[in-house]
Amino acid sequence: MCRQAVYYQTVLSNAILHKILKLSPSARSNRTAGEILNHAAVDIEIIVHSIPYLQNMWSVPFQVTLAMTLLAITLGWAAVAGVIIMIFYIPMNFLTAKFIKLSQQKQMKIKDERTKLSNEMLNGIKVVKLYAWEESFEDQINRLRAKEVKMLRNVCILSRIVDVANAASPFLVAIGSFTCYVLLSSDENGLTPSVAFVALVIFNQLRQPMRMVANLITTLVQARVSNKRIRQFLNEEEMEKKTEVALGNAIVFKNATLNWKGIEHPPVLRDLSATIKPGQLIAIVGSVGGGKSSLLSAILDEMVLLEGRVKVGGSIAYVPQHSWIFNKSIKENILFGNEHSKNFYDHVIGACQLRPDFRHFQQGEQTMVGENGITLSGGQKARISLARAVYQDKEIYLLDDPLSAVDAHVGRALFDKVIGPEGLLKSKTRVLVTHNLQYTRHVDSIFVIEDGLIVQHGRFEDIAHLEGPFGRLWAECENSEDQEDSSEDFEEDVTPPEDTPRAAKKVDRANSHFSEKSEKIQKSEKAENAENVQLGRVKKSVYKLYIQTMGISNSSLFLIFFIAHFSVMILRSLWLSNWSNENAEIKKRGGAYNSTDLPMSVETRLIVYASFGGLEMFLLAMAFVVLTAGSLKASYGLHAPLIHALLRAPISFFDTTPVGRIINRLSRDLDVIDKLQDNIRMCTQTLLNACMILVLISISTPIFLLCAAPLILIYYFVMTYYIPTSRQLKRLESASRSPILSTIAESIHGASSIRAFDKTERTTTALSTNVDKFAQCRYLSHMSNRWLATRLELLGNTTVLFASLSATLSTKYFGLTPGMAGLSVSYALTITEVLNICVRSVSEIESNIVSVERVNEYQKLEPEAPWEVENSEKLDQNWPDQGKIELEGFSMRYRKNLPLVLKNIDLKIHGGERIGVIGRTGSGKSSLTMALYRMIEAESGTIRIDDVAIDTIGLHQLRSKLIIIPQEPVVFSGTLRFNLDPFNQYSDAEIWKCLEICQLKPFAQDDEQCLDRHISEGGKNMSVGERQLLCLCRALLRGARIVILDEATASVDTVTDGIVQRAIRQHFPKSTTISIAHRLDTIVDSDRIVVLDAGRVAEFDTPSNLLLNPDSLYSQLLNEKNRKQ
Repeated sequence: MCRQAVYYQTVLSNAILHKILKLSPSARSNRTAGEILNHAAVDIEIIVHSIPYLQNMWSVPFQVTLAMTLLAITLGWAAVAGVIIMIFYIPMNFLTAKFIKLSQQKQMKIKDERTKLSNEMLNGIKVVKLYAWEESFEDQINRLRAKEVKMLRNVCILSRIVDVANAASPFLVAIGSFTCYVLLSSDENGLTPSVAFVALVIFNQLRQPMRMVANLITTLVQARVSNKRIRQFLNEEEMEKKTEVALGNAIVFKNATLNWKGIEHPPVLRDLSATIKPGQLIAIVGSVGGGKSSLLSAILDEMVLLEGRVKVGGSIAYVPQHSWIFNKSIKENILFGNEHSKNFYDHVIGACQLRPDFRHFQQGEQTMVGENGITLSGGQKARISLARAVYQDKEIYLLDDPLSAVDAHVGRALFDKVIGPEGLLKSKTRVLVTHNLQYTRHVDSIFVIEDGLIVQHGRFEDIAHLEGPFGRLWAECENSEDQEDSSEDFEEDVTPPEDTPRAAKKVDRANSHFSEKSEKIQKSEKAENAENVQLGRVKKSVYKLYIQTMGISNSSLFLIFFIAHFSVMILRSLWLSNWSNENAEIKKRGGAYNSTDLPMSVETRLIVYASFGGLEMFLLAMAFVVLTAGSLKASYGLHAPLIHALLRAPISFFDTTPVGRIINRLSRDLDVIDKLQDNIRMCTQTLLNACMILVLISISTPIFLLCAAPLILIYYFVMTYYIPTSRQLKRLESASRSPILSTIAESIHGASSIRAFDKTERTTTALSTNVDKFAQCRYLSHMSNRWLATRLELLGNTTVLFASLSATLSTKYFGLTPGMAGLSVSYALTITEVLNICVRSVSEIESNIVSVERVNEYQKLEPEAPWEVENSEKLDQNWPDQGKIELEGFSMRYRKNLPLVLKNIDLKIHGGERIGVIGRTGSGKSSLTMALYRMIEAESGTIRIDDVAIDTIGLHQLRSKLIIIPQEPVVFSGTLRFNLDPFNQYSDAEIWKCLEICQLKPFAQDDEQCLDRHISEGGKNMSVGERQLLCLCRALLRGARIVILDEATASVDTVTDGIVQRAIRQHFPKSTTISIAHRLDTIVDSDRIVVLDAGRVAEFDTPSNLLLNPDSLYSQLLNEKNRKQ
């Protein structure tokens, strides 16, 4: 069964990944990443955990039937009472199992929702911190956890009722059978030791199978729920290949109508008809949400074909709009499983402008990029994604706006050397979605898409100056085109050859907070990238933490009630022994007894025996009540500080920690903690049961103590040998699970790229390797259990042998009564199983408490500065009312012992000024904005906003007063209202007004729920432009005296760019605006421009003054523009 369990683990893990890569668009839209991760992290574990219990499905009924048969032989017709009681248990267990299943299903749904929200929060943690939304997310996640624990409480209450009822079954069968026996028997003294203790042995043999029934029901019900969830997922609709082979053409659309969800939903692309010849360069343009990216998805066979035909003639390479980067080295990301050809590889990285970046990184092409490429800038990710596509050497290239994420001169270089008529791909078919219309001059044909229709197509010369959709777009673009062309020409003329030192400083679009950081973290990245696995015994502080979280009173009462329970059990057994001895003595005398020593009546004996049993069950029930209350308190109490610590962790923690590793703690480890009460119950129960048995045997046969000491010593050595091995295997098992979850999470986000490149087999092989490593640890863990079971069986049987010998010798030589001898042997017969379960339970607690240790590890993360500082300078409610910013000798580094990224910056920005920031890769552009937000703390110097030093106030006091519109728009699943106003601070009227300004009012009104319209995970039901406008709407709603645009319009068309720029100018006229430049037209009207170079301010002046200096960067850009004109 152990091998079978490991086999199921590997098969189901691989099946889930295979399914992820085959899910149809409609099926994928119904499944969140959190839900799929829960299938892999929790559901598979539950099913695998249930497999060893399958043997009990036949063994438990067999043991119960055998015991009842022996009871019938021993007690005769009186055993019928016991049989009736056992039959009554069948419907009771069946009904409770049904209720447990319903509660379990509800709990798993809530768990999916919590994991999904946690996953989204972790993937968008930078935005959460910039907007100071941590408290809102913490509150939402904690509320979901509270609901989950509430459902868990229902499961636990029902399970504990079943536990108590099943634990009472041997006693109820005993009282029923003994009552019938003494009342129906003609001899009222017939309950002799030979009858009572043979029956007692049978009752004790019933105890373990009945205890197992409760575990069996709970485990199998949970497995059934998880099995149903996985089965539903695996039965989801898969993608059907609808594209046909195009003979003589590269791509053909014939009256094609497509959507994402099937026939019952409206079409997204309508009546497409187009033919693309091999080797052509095609541009796809249009406004935001028009259907440009959907067109590429249609070619990739990612959409549902409703009508018409789509034909593709050749292999495909795909560059998505948001680059998909997996957590390996840059080189591995580019090769993507292909063999390394040095000459071609060098040619590709040169053409894709990656060589300067390799010089920046200490590890060069071997630089590990982190989860989702978090250590790279957006431009670097875009170029790596393009390099990957080029290196695959396919026939058709689908390029979804790869040039928007890079600076203009880099975009020109990529177009000229890779995409354009003279580029590396000149012989390939290229379909380029672009918002940079200047490139459309050099393409073979242009297709304009609006509202899912091809509304215009033709060559640039034919349609650029005609009235029509393209003409309007071109008119909007002409001004910005001049600026961008000037920067391109400047770089071509001014930048020295690549082999000179200056080439290493070649400008990249830097979300340089990350591009700079990637250089810095390489030294220590290998150590940080490997998950920390603890060694040795679990510290006492971990047990102490769990007990304290349960509540000292709950823990103490649980132990007291359990000890009292077993004490009463001893008294009940001694009472039965005394009763049977008395009957044996009377029988020995032939039914006569002394008038001075009258025996108790049968009724009294039965009532006292029943009272002991009733008290025993009451104490057990109370023990379970406080255990359940304490464990539920711990389940919530360990989660809340974990989320709190994660949200307070500095951004550097998330840069170096894979999301899969954190999700592992938030899913699997918390699931283990939720079930820890079962381990505690079983361990305490069997440990005290073993102690009770040893006490009873020792009381009845003191000679047994001579044998007990060496046996206990042997048990101790077995445990000290087994437990450390089991514990460390559990730790290794937990650590080796994280790469599985990371691979699955990466595949969820990159499924379309994996399919496009036909790398499904490579991805599944990578997962199989990780699953194999995990399976090795799991199998060794099972084998160590088998090793333990063999030795405990031998030791248990030895204990029975010595107990029997002790009873026999004591009866013969020391006058031991038959009742006490029977008591001793009857309990000795159960010692084997009790000790076996006891040692295994101790080991399971030691193994599973590792989850508490792992959660506690993240609870102790070093936090960033406090969110609120009570003793800070008294801030006016309207602070900052001027927007004045001063940097005095400001220096900053990402970590200790790493170089400074900002060096002795001195800047004075007046309130209401519009500041443009330009600079090369690594110059510190985005580091400057991160410094303003205190995402990275200062090494020296200060930043003052309206004469208030920002390091003297809380992070939320600062961040809530600033506005940033980031380059990559992050949208969370939930309602439109939540994405705009998570704290419910604004009225509907204010929200509608902002939506109207941002031209998102029609988007909201398209859905009958309006502001409560559902936004899917990652904003998949919105275009990139709509997401960017949503970020603008957030900014307008908040309002602030300081606005930061971190290349906010890099990924949108010129029309959307115009909307953003106009909204900023009109609605923040008195605000200080800091714009990190990507398109030069966005800073052309700035009051002053900051030029950063290697972390220092190289130039800071008005555009007119900078023009007076012919050597200034800004002056050279404009000179190039004038020369061109």
